[in-house]
Amino acid sequence: ETSVPVLLEILTSPEHPESTKGHAAWALAFIGTKAKEYLYREINSDSESVRAAVVGAIAKIAQDEGEERAIKILNDALGDSSAEVRCEAAAVLGTLAYQPAVPNLIELLHHRDAETRKAAALSLMKIRDFNALEPLQAACEAETEESIKPIMKLAISQLMAQS
Repeated sequence: ETSVPVLLEILTSPEHPESTKGHAAWALAFIGTKAKEYLYREINSDSESVRAAVVGAIAKIAQDEGEERAIKILNDALGDSSAEVRCEAAAVLGTLAYQPAVPNLIELLHHRDAETRKAAALSLMKIRDFNALEPLQAACEAETEESIKPIMKLAISQLMAQS
């Protein structure tokens, strides 16, 4: 727990390489529940890297403890101004198969950022909510980014295979 401030400082420092920042983010996730008050506070950090790492760490709290505050933070992170944070939130909510996130994820299928749309589609695929099928199909039809279409098609085919 005492190492959390140092790990957060590493994430915000331009002096550290991305590999070091990745290790710091991993360490935060590993610490998880023992440092949750630090993590909850840092979700409002000015640093995108810190917020993204915090989302990953909070996912562990949500998974281990099912804590409602953690889940709410993850769901709220889908609306973050940073694509990195939105994508991380979408990924962890998909991994947690968190059904209440489906409406927000469906909304993200039409986000201006392509990576956000991709993360939303993959998350919906993991959650396996069949209500997402039609919105995914519509988003795939409207998709202009050629690299995202195959991801949406994969999500659609996986959902169809589950029905």
